[in-house]
Amino acid sequence: MSKTEHQDVLKARFGASKFDNFVVIDTIGVPHSYCITPKHVVYASEHCSGMLDRDAIMQSEHHGAKCGMHGCTLPYDKHEQALLILCKAPMHISVKGREREVNKELHEYLLACKEKFTSATEFAGFAFKEAITRVSSGDHS
Repeated sequence: MSKTEHQDVLKARFGASKFDNFVVIDTIGVPHSYCITPKHVVYASEHCSGMLDRDAIMQSEHHGAKCGMHGCTLPYDKHEQALLILCKAPMHISVKGREREVNKELHEYLLACKEKFTSATEFAGFAFKEAITRVSSGDHS
């Protein structure tokens, strides 16, 4: 599945928040993406007809391959995915006389997304990306 197809599937599954201020745009590796090394590639080439899929990665770990991220000791199945949510509105709102509170639209959207998980461990949780606001520099003539 291509990255665009993956993103389309996520958008179709999770939709957007009530006022379209929050939307799942992708997944992100937690604590980081699993990094393939030459050992994985060689193992897949020699033992898996060149197919570097989940099974080949797991089998290659039994033969000494590991995540290529410097200092990482986690096996492949301990690298999880979180849903990446684009935030077009503030995640927190100020309430007079109180600490900042989570935006209610975001809170409702997160609860709705969790209801659509196929299992309790399907995703590690959520990660948030602020939308970039482009500020016009104006006419400097």
